[in-house]
Amino acid sequence: MIIIAGKKKNLAQRYYANLIDYLIILICTVIYIYLAGDGDEFGTYRVTGFKAFLIPVVWFIYFPVCEGTMGQTLGKKGFHLYVVDTTGQPPHIFQALLRRILDIFEIMFLGIPALLTINYSEKNQRIGDMMAGTTVIRTDAVCRHCGTELELTPKEVIRDTFTCPNCSQIN
Repeated sequence: MIIIAGKKKNLAQRYYANLIDYLIILICTVIYIYLAGDGDEFGTYRVTGFKAFLIPVVWFIYFPVCEGTMGQTLGKKGFHLYVVDTTGQPPHIFQALLRRILDIFEIMFLGIPALLTINYSEKNQRIGDMMAGTTVIRTDAVCRHCGTELELTPKEVIRDTFTCPNCSQIN
């Protein structure tokens, strides 16, 4: 039985959370290109110059702002995932930005560097997480005494212990 799910690697949940986040960014990008772009006779829309520069800026802002203020993006929220520092607190904006610096590198290699480092690092961290002093945890858990499904705080997951509100037992 799972005692604290946050200590697992959660590769599938992280993958799907990122997929949702990138779909959100893709949809926003398509809408932006349609609204701000210049159309041609074939119905194709393009953005050039400064307008094109804004597209990566949206991506670069979305992740650090969401993770640095709420500890999670919309995709992570759907899978009970949080980005935290070593104390269980949401990362500072600088940490959130730092953990995303190598995203381009990871994407160029189809996420393989991220998968390898998450799978083989002690704290299930990507290279960006190692640089920023952050990790991604999962906060849903099951009490090993009474079987109650619980939503833990990130601090409880980092501490690796919690008291069940149902049976008052320490897990």
